[in-house]
Amino acid sequence: MPTTHASHASGRAGKPGLIMLAALLGLFIALLDVTVVTVALPTISTDLHASFSDLEWVANAYMLALAVFIVTAGRLGDLYGQRRVYTAGVSVFLIGSLACGSAAKFSVFGWSHIAVLHAARVVQGIGGAAILPLSLAIIYSSFEGKKRAVGLMLWGAIGGLATALGPLIGGFLVEKAGWEWIFLVNLPIGAVVLVAAMAGMRAHDRSARGRRTSLDLPGLVTVSAALLCLNLALINGSNWGWTSGKDLGLFVAAAALTGLFLVVEARSTAPIMDLSWFRRPSFGGSVLAGFLLGAGMFAALFYLSIYLQNGLGLSAMQTGVRLLPLTLMLIVGAPLGGRLVARFGVRTTLSAAFAVMAVGLALFTLIDPHGGSGSWTRLLPGMLVTGLTLGMVMPISSELTVVAAPQDQVGVAASAGTMFRQVGNAVGIALMGALMTAQATSAHKAAAHLAQKGALTPQAMETLQRTAVAHGTEHGAWYAAAVTLAGAVVVLLFVRDLKPAAVPSQAPAALYDAASTPVADSRGTNRPVG
Repeated sequence: MPTTHASHASGRAGKPGLIMLAALLGLFIALLDVTVVTVALPTISTDLHASFSDLEWVANAYMLALAVFIVTAGRLGDLYGQRRVYTAGVSVFLIGSLACGSAAKFSVFGWSHIAVLHAARVVQGIGGAAILPLSLAIIYSSFEGKKRAVGLMLWGAIGGLATALGPLIGGFLVEKAGWEWIFLVNLPIGAVVLVAAMAGMRAHDRSARGRRTSLDLPGLVTVSAALLCLNLALINGSNWGWTSGKDLGLFVAAAALTGLFLVVEARSTAPIMDLSWFRRPSFGGSVLAGFLLGAGMFAALFYLSIYLQNGLGLSAMQTGVRLLPLTLMLIVGAPLGGRLVARFGVRTTLSAAFAVMAVGLALFTLIDPHGGSGSWTRLLPGMLVTGLTLGMVMPISSELTVVAAPQDQVGVAASAGTMFRQVGNAVGIALMGALMTAQATSAHKAAAHLAQKGALTPQAMETLQRTAVAHGTEHGAWYAAAVTLAGAVVVLLFVRDLKPAAVPSQAPAALYDAASTPVADSRGTNRPVG
């Protein structure tokens, strides 16, 4: 990478080991709380006397707050310093975790215990909105060359590990300690993150240096409101009905607010995000590919866990154990992706990884609709392939997003990539949920028909339900494979291979770093090419 004085300074300042520890552990607990809660919902329902709708919001409240505040957090990190905003985000996340773990023991403002848990999950989500993008931005800003490549590889691997290990860790904690500990376990880990960040990162990091710009409040308000409306529409679509007035109204409001955001940003002297970034093929291609990754692969992971539990009757811990092959392949895929990029380039490696991932998702259709718990082995080929390719795709696509931004705006660039992936995940879960609902409706009709004949036994009902989950998962796998294959096409069409750097020892990151050679734009700001 053609390095500047600032980048050399960045590489020498601070304590690299502590910086890496703070970024990766923070990422782990923030992503763990996306999936760890799912296996605890039945126990929470019993303890807090919660309805099914209440349980849905235990998961959705976190994801909604995360999606709404993620751009704001990334921009604040760029303006006021990554360490300051990151540690504030971790602190808020830990306060929310403590409140979640204590929800069964106290109530405020006369709220029910489940309402306290919902509010605490929102607080967690606000903290997570700072942790997710800034963990990536911190690694990108604090390291260079091989160290940056290793850091980004670990960032992708840890992200996948946290997501995949959630059911296993959650199941263990629920069975051995109680559901409260799926939240309280964050406290000691978060304390380590705070100490490592404070001791390892500089008080005035590079992200906050240079010309201080004002906070674009109109832009932040409009983009946050647009994300709120869009995610509420996606979350409630299956319950309200996709053509209901409330859901359509939210979609219309999201579109109108997005249009208003574009107008505000085009006229702003200090926009949150320079819209010209999206005209750069690699940036636009990477965020669109990230959206499709969320809509396909990550949504499929969510329903794969449901299939193992509801389709095959496995416990939460048994489900986590059977997902371990996928998890372990993530560790293999991350370094493999770096080596392939160094040899074949970004475009070829990333598009091939998406295409092979689509094949892996299609292999999930090999499931036995009438199988017992042992039939999970039919999923092994798909798990191995998707785990390997997901480990490759995550760090490559994430770095493509941040490298397109100026050095003082990597936080908001990382936020953009994460935001598109999270929105894609919400879209994918909603669409796959519709496929699952269609199968459930067919099962209910078949059950009603058997009941009329007097042939509906508990065993027959269980068979119908499991078969419905299996068919829904199968259809969802075909959908996810098609979406992921579209991701491969997007990469081929938009992502550009970058010139290799002069120093061979710095590949695999060198292929991205070559695009970071600063050139002056019309505003006099140093911006990377590509």
